Amino acid sequence: MPETVVDIRRAQPWLGTRVEIVASGGPLRAVEAAIEAAFAAIAGVHHALSAQDDDSELARVNRAALGAPQAVSQAFRDVLACALDVARESGGAFDPALGMLPAAARAVAAGSPAAPRATWRDVRLHGGAVRFARPLALDFDGIAKGYAVDRAIAALVAGGVTAACVNAGGDLRVIGPRDETVHVRTGGAQSVLLPVATIGDAALATSAYGGARRSIGGRFRTPLIEPRNRLPVMSTRTVSIVAPTCMLADALTKVVALRGRRAAATLARLGASATILTPARGTWRCTRIAGAPAATRGAD
Repeated sequence: MPETVVDIRRAQPWLGTRVEIVASGGPLRAVEAAIEAAFAAIAGVHHALSAQDDDSELARVNRAALGAPQAVSQAFRDVLACALDVARESGGAFDPALGMLPAAARAVAAGSPAAPRATWRDVRLHGGAVRFARPLALDFDGIAKGYAVDRAIAALVAGGVTAACVNAGGDLRVIGPRDETVHVRTGGAQSVLLPVATIGDAALATSAYGGARRSIGGRFRTPLIEPRNRLPVMSTRTVSIVAPTCMLADALTKVVALRGRRAAATLARLGASATILTPARGTWRCTRIAGAPAATRGAD
């Protein structure tokens, strides 16, 4: 009788968070090898697409893509193509060319080389090369973590794993016959743990903005940037997105955090659904947007 394995659990620090992989589906050595391959895939995404690493592929492209087209890896193409698609579908509510971090917003406001009106429309992706039409800086912090989860899932499947959950700090994806009920921790002073969805063969990403603000130079900054004016947005929303891939879910959390119900058409076109938790008089109000994919059920 072949050896079987149930729920091998491993965790490593990557992408600025704790990444946990739970997998099963075959002989012990095979599943452990698949998990190691999954962590290697995550490490590859981390090193290639980090905005904080001056030696990353992203840093190289940001330095040189204005002057000449830059050859990029398949991972870079995958993430940029998805980012540009979400930017197009959301009318620019998600914009990888603006820098979704407070540091990027401060640099633009201080008169950095980024052109004042440069947006995702100034990014050219042709085949395996990227070029900028105006000075700008790509930032994948709003999408790369989800992509890393997807690549980890692909490595697990390639290694023969039949059931798994990869969770990178709340961005997660589930495969296999079992469903997973996902709880999220809301942001802000009223932080609580609440169930938002039960998913199977799907992905979920969450962004909680209520407790994310911090004071820099006497002014509050948050990770949520409004692309129309490049200013930080104060939001109390905790947004969870269910989508076919974690990369897509990750990007869409920013769209829904900014646009709320107005993002319904974008979600519908991309096959995603949203749950918004908003503090209301000592409790949390739950708002659901768009139809859930077939593999997903809302949790009451």
